[in-house]
Amino acid sequence: MMELLRCEFKKTRRRYITLTTLGITGVELAWVLYGDYNPDMLRTGWMMFLYQMPLYNALFIPILAMVISSRLCDLEHKGVMFKQLCSIMPKGKLYDAKLLYGLGMMWISVIVSWIGLILFGIVKGFEGALPIRLYLFYLLFTLVPATVLYVFQHTLSMLFRNQAVAFFTGIIGEFLGVFSMFLSQIPFLRSILIWGSFGVLQFVGMYGWTNETRMSTVYYEVMDIDWLYCVALAAAGMVMYLIGRKLFCESEG
Repeated sequence: MMELLRCEFKKTRRRYITLTTLGITGVELAWVLYGDYNPDMLRTGWMMFLYQMPLYNALFIPILAMVISSRLCDLEHKGVMFKQLCSIMPKGKLYDAKLLYGLGMMWISVIVSWIGLILFGIVKGFEGALPIRLYLFYLLFTLVPATVLYVFQHTLSMLFRNQAVAFFTGIIGEFLGVFSMFLSQIPFLRSILIWGSFGVLQFVGMYGWTNETRMSTVYYEVMDIDWLYCVALAAAGMVMYLIGRKLFCESEG
């Protein structure tokens, strides 16, 4: 497997996948961190990030998954190389190698973003100690949906030569996922969409905001964590992996 991963690196090192990953991550961080931080925002900064980030992740992580999975498979699809590669190695190993390589890029993005948030809060002077336990929960609840989402996008990119299929599906799913996060009265909608899982696993709520007082009366509270959903999502990701791998192994391409 390590040899296959090295081959993936050599094939893609001039396609700037890592640079693209870091670029998208940088855009997300710039969007999140930009602004004037008044004393009220400095007072609640650590919790504010935990409240805001699931929405930003629902916007940027699906885009990242679409771009990485498409770039990793585009070369083989354009050159009709899958048949040649699969004649010298098992299809399942090829599927796994590309999946692990792409997941590595996704995990790098999530971890860089996580570290960036913490460093910014320290440098900016957020009040109080860093709630490291909550930030570790946030990291977990970002990695799990990102991994499941990437498995889904990876399967589409491997199965369909026309990458527009994967992009169209991803864009529609992202729109529905973000839209579901604004429909708190219909919680099951985000639960059935992998793109809405960032909202389901959001565990910090904002209270006290009004048009008159705005941030001066805002406070954040930790809500109940849906551990059962997290486990179910991880299990669903495993099922997607098994089905996707089987479909690719049985495909003609």
